[in-house]
Amino acid sequence: MANKLALFGGSKTRTRLFPDQNTIDDREIDAVIKVMRKGRLSGYRGNWCPEFMGGPSVQELEKEWQRRFNVKHAIAVNSATSGLHIACGTVGIKPGDEVIVTPYSMSCSATAPMIYGSIPVFADIERDYYCLDPDSVEERITEKTKAIIVASLFGQPYSWEINKIARKHGLIVIEDAAQAVGSHLYSKDTPDRNETLAAGTLGDIGIFSFNYGKHMNCGEGGMIVTNNDDLALRCRLIRNHAEAVINGMGGIDRGRVDLSLVGFNMRMTEINAAIIKIQLEKFDEMQTSRMINVEYLNKKLSEIPAIEIGKIRPNCSHTYYVLPFQWDSKKADGLHRDKFIEAVKAELVEREGREGEGVPIGCGYIQPLYLMPLFQYKNGFRYQKGTCPVCEDLWKNRLFLTLLHSPNSTLNDCQDVANAFEKVWENRGKLV
Repeated sequence: MANKLALFGGSKTRTRLFPDQNTIDDREIDAVIKVMRKGRLSGYRGNWCPEFMGGPSVQELEKEWQRRFNVKHAIAVNSATSGLHIACGTVGIKPGDEVIVTPYSMSCSATAPMIYGSIPVFADIERDYYCLDPDSVEERITEKTKAIIVASLFGQPYSWEINKIARKHGLIVIEDAAQAVGSHLYSKDTPDRNETLAAGTLGDIGIFSFNYGKHMNCGEGGMIVTNNDDLALRCRLIRNHAEAVINGMGGIDRGRVDLSLVGFNMRMTEINAAIIKIQLEKFDEMQTSRMINVEYLNKKLSEIPAIEIGKIRPNCSHTYYVLPFQWDSKKADGLHRDKFIEAVKAELVEREGREGEGVPIGCGYIQPLYLMPLFQYKNGFRYQKGTCPVCEDLWKNRLFLTLLHSPNSTLNDCQDVANAFEKVWENRGKLV
């Protein structure tokens, strides 16, 4: 039977693999070959000299990033995780400090403060936008709170209200913008009242990711941004063996800037910088493709009564690292999200180059971080179920995501996705 669900032995809606997400072409290959022929794969030296800032490809990328995102300083690093570690060290987080973090992000957003002996304190998230909830953040602030690490999640900037709360309490804001490159806040609440700010530049320090699968990728890599000269200097020191560099530095007011830092090797290679510079040039082109697919899938899936498309925060733009939806089981005669999505995935196939990983549609994003064993009993804090009820409900019951809107997917590919959802919806009675 043509309409029999694949979950029960019927024919799949699609049998061809979906396109891969590889956005690398001859432009990146040519840039890498140029670096290889020069033979200088890293331009760094771990002492105070011009090469302390990195090689020509790294410095060119940083300058272009500053121009593109209208930010004073850009500091290239070997990963966004390294960027978060650097940011925490830069703002002076120390043992006993508390840092408010999100339970709904890659684990490094919460573990980064722990590198410096600080305590991560989890606040709940917004039901509609998935970023930290300002009211929950303010409830968690104590006299020990030093900073807030907020993730601009799924491609959307976090709430500017968190900046207001941070200013009121004298706190630092670190923005994890790994998933939100290219999105913007257009808000009358910003300092200039009519300012346009890029995600990643909303807080005191922002971090971007170039990991595989992100909007732009070079395999591994990241970028730190800030408009604060002193924070930028400390970031560059921690990136590149601070303790070995400081004695050779001149022209620095050491009474003003604390340079008693331990550094790491968190430097970006020339090859990675050359790749990302080309990816940045192609970003608008890749994003146009992504947004065409988003518009189509949002329109088609919104026709299913139990599915609510993701909301965009007022005065913001969204770049859809993933495409989020919410499921309402009450509008599906009690059918749970997990069973519905299981049936949808059975109708589809994997992506080229990612065979064995399953269809890229997932339920709930991730388990709330505080339910990981690492956070169960930490420095007197005991995290357990119920700590962040909105996050837990989205995880267990409501939220599902897809990556099938990503570049290289066409409208024909997205039509197969929509057809699979429609087929399962029409046959939902067989799943209850």
